[in-house]
Amino acid sequence: MKLKRATYRHIEAEIYAYYDTLKAIEELRRDIILAGGMHEAYGAVVGDRYAGTSIVERRATKLADSILLREMERITKAIEDVYSRAKEECRRVVWVKYGLALAEWQPPAELREKMQGRNRFDMSPDNMAEVLNVDRATFHRYRSGFVYGIAERLGWY
Repeated sequence: MKLKRATYRHIEAEIYAYYDTLKAIEELRRDIILAGGMHEAYGAVVGDRYAGTSIVERRATKLADSILLREMERITKAIEDVYSRAKEECRRVVWVKYGLALAEWQPPAELREKMQGRNRFDMSPDNMAEVLNVDRATFHRYRSGFVYGIAERLGWY
């Protein structure tokens, strides 16, 4: 079975945004924790009237935030799990394509030199394969394998 194009691109967008998602998770956690300690009622002025926020509204907001938080954590965990099982060659492909380096892994110095001054968003898959010194088909196989692994881990495949 093949992934839908939109699903494939969504997973790639999640990989690109991995570090931003981690920051958002921390901010969301901090907001939920700090909001849990606030017991005073605060309100907003709507037109000429005062509209106080109820406990139910605050709880609903926290619940919605926690659902978002769980989904973001689930996606980042799937990326980390698939990455931890990936071979060295796959990690190199993922680093060149997405700029992702996890689990104490750092790209080799010669690979960093080859990517110096290049923008991965402007590079074609052929150029990336050339930088990695692999065949184009090998590049696509590792890239697709990584994305499909994440989709399988998330239950999207």
